Amino acid sequence: MPDKAGTSGSGPSPLERLVEAQRAEQKVQRKKDSRVLAAMALAAVVLIGGGVLAFAHLAPASWRHQVTALVKSSAAARASRTAAPVVKLSTQPLSPVDTEGPPADPFADTAAASWSSGAAAITIPPVRARGRYTAAQVRSAYETTRKLLIAADLDWPTLRGGSPKAFERLLIPSERTQFLDRLHSTRLDKQGRVENSRAWLISFAPGGTTFVTTDVRVSGTMSAGTATDSGTEVLRIKVDYIFAFAVEPPGDPADWMRVVVQRYGSVDFARWDDPGGPLEPFFTVTSFPAGGQCGERDGYIHPAYPSGPPASVKPSGKPVSPYSFADPSGLRGCTSTTGT
Repeated sequence: MPDKAGTSGSGPSPLERLVEAQRAEQKVQRKKDSRVLAAMALAAVVLIGGGVLAFAHLAPASWRHQVTALVKSSAAARASRTAAPVVKLSTQPLSPVDTEGPPADPFADTAAASWSSGAAAITIPPVRARGRYTAAQVRSAYETTRKLLIAADLDWPTLRGGSPKAFERLLIPSERTQFLDRLHSTRLDKQGRVENSRAWLISFAPGGTTFVTTDVRVSGTMSAGTATDSGTEVLRIKVDYIFAFAVEPPGDPADWMRVVVQRYGSVDFARWDDPGGPLEPFFTVTSFPAGGQCGERDGYIHPAYPSGPPASVKPSGKPVSPYSFADPSGLRGCTSTTGT
């Protein structure tokens, strides 16, 4: 697999600097959210009355931990989801269109031809302790991250636009609530970014896509380190993977194409919702799909088929290769590609 541009050497890559700057902005907002939620928690104690106060008297430490966890996880859940926009990469049509339909190997003559297939490509690297986290905790975090990636990016009901139950089950309660609340949203936030949580996954618009093959080509890496989140040292698993799909419009194999999706981000592990329990994941992964129509707000990938209707949003900028693992930090809006 090609090395990711900008990740070698002593300094962080531009994308890593961008993510860290966004996380710094989140911390300021989390402090504000924490004050509001703490006041709400206190008001709830007063309104509920004797039963809750009796519990607090019997186990004050446990009560304080639960209120702290509520404040931290709820604020983090809201703030983190605006960390990075989904950038669409518009592919050039396949040329020429094969009137006989896709070849036996739809990934031939691309970088994905040599990649492994499916979940077998998502492997756990060598494990060692990181900061205050033991090797056993790092291994467990890797295993959970692998499950999340498989559920988000390789689960067939989800890929076909169905209910993402496999992914939903792996989220902590606070993040699951937000995921479900925004699953069908088409709103834009104050920065003009789509709030829809379907974009946390790879999911094709139902009814508009037939998969040429269930062979999904995958390449990428994950790595472990530590980071500071709101004053807490967390175990951070960084991920950088590319998934390649061969698709066609229903009943029209001559109009087949490939869609390539880069998935970049991290899964942070801490005791988010259960102070006395095991480490829990907080999922923050960004998509860079190439080959989908730009301008859609529903979170689904709508393939830009070669003979399909003209795009409502035109791509711009210097074309980039969706297979290159190049640093995507400079990409904005709808970007041209060299083709999928």
